[in-house]
Amino acid sequence: MIKRDTYAAPSHLPPQSMYTDILSWDKEATHTKDVNSFLPINQLNQYVSAGRVGSASARFYGVPTDYSKSKTLDIYAPKILEWCREDGVDAVILTAL
Repeated sequence: MIKRDTYAAPSHLPPQSMYTDILSWDKEATHTKDVNSFLPINQLNQYVSAGRVGSASARFYGVPTDYSKSKTLDIYAPKILEWCREDGVDAVILTAL
C-alpha cells in the first residue's frame, strides 16, 4: 500500500513528473505529462527573475488527491498553512490536478 500524505518539496527543482500513473482516473481524457500546465513553478521563478514577483517560497506543497472534505479541512489544510507560515508565505496559488 502506498502512503499518501501532504508533502513539501524544493521549488528550485520542480518535479519532472507527479508520479500519477498508479492512480485511477481517465488517462485517455487527460494526462499529467506536462507538469508546467498545472504546477507553474518554472513560470513563477521566471517572474521572480524578471522582477514581476518579489519572491517565491523555497518549497511548494501538495496534498493527496483523495477527495475527502474532512481530511482536507482537518488534516491537509492545517498542515499546508503551518508550512506556509514557516516559509513566510504571503500569498498562495492553488492549482488542482
